[in-house]
Amino acid sequence: MKSWAQYPLALASILLFLVGGVYLGHRLLLPDHPLIGMIVWTLDTRSFQDCLQGVIDGLREEGYQNRLNIRLEVKNIREERDGAVTAARFFQKKGAKLLITLGTIPTVIVLEVTRDSNIPIVYANVGAPDATGLSRPLPPKPIRFTGTSMGVPALEQLRFLLLARPGLKRLGILFCTVTPQAVATGEEAEEVSRRLGLTPVKGTVPDDRPEILRETVSDLLHQHIDALFIPSDPVLVKPNNLKIICAATGRARVPVMVHSGSSVAYGPLLAYHCDFMEMGRQAGRQAARLLQGVPLEQVPPEVPNTKTLTINLKVAEEQNFPLSRRLLSQAQQFYQ
Repeated sequence: MKSWAQYPLALASILLFLVGGVYLGHRLLLPDHPLIGMIVWTLDTRSFQDCLQGVIDGLREEGYQNRLNIRLEVKNIREERDGAVTAARFFQKKGAKLLITLGTIPTVIVLEVTRDSNIPIVYANVGAPDATGLSRPLPPKPIRFTGTSMGVPALEQLRFLLLARPGLKRLGILFCTVTPQAVATGEEAEEVSRRLGLTPVKGTVPDDRPEILRETVSDLLHQHIDALFIPSDPVLVKPNNLKIICAATGRARVPVMVHSGSSVAYGPLLAYHCDFMEMGRQAGRQAARLLQGVPLEQVPPEVPNTKTLTINLKVAEEQNFPLSRRLLSQAQQFYQ
């Protein structure tokens, strides 16, 4: 017969067995995969949606899938700077192995918030890295980030605009000063237009209030511009803003060029741009290399491998813009 003193020991053994079984089952069903945090400026625009999917595809192509061997958690900060700060601190506290940032503003903010840590950062959908504080530091300063930019040189873009608008002399350049990439790419376009023998006519807005935007576009049109160029500006390429801009320029028969193919659907004539999904895929592959243990300094920043010319044939017809065979033959996408 067992003594009463043996029952607590037996009960403890049973409890230990049960706890161990639960823990083992948890580790088998929910293994402790490395956490990858992704901070996205917005998911309200097609370019960011495509870029996000591209990053996921790039990781998968290199053998990394959510819930299989990584934990991928996405934070959509909805264009709120405080949201980037909160998300960065959250992932830092959770011990994220890698952060992926989509957009210039979240990238800059996340770098500042995590400045005392060694979490590597991979960016994408950044317009002008060198002009927005994202140049890689020179030795002996440590390297903390890499990524793939969306930047297509203004010179390449404006050459297509010259094909679309023969006789172009006065080029309107419009951007919002709230984002650093818009300012940087706007100033680049101004400098390049002079090199091409054009007269730049610059217009800026501090935000996207409709009344200010209408007034600024009206002022540019009164200065007799022949075409309007909107650089890498995440504010002005929002559908509502493009509709305001293109309503005015359409009445004046002034063609508009933007940096995003999906934006052409809202009234611009053309865009020469990166493929946002392919750009994201490049960044995903860079992230995968870091997960494989490749040192950050051996994963250099990249520029888009794929560039696309998109033309709005409906706008060309409605506004009677004759498009040359040379221009049309170089387009990969058409909006009708």
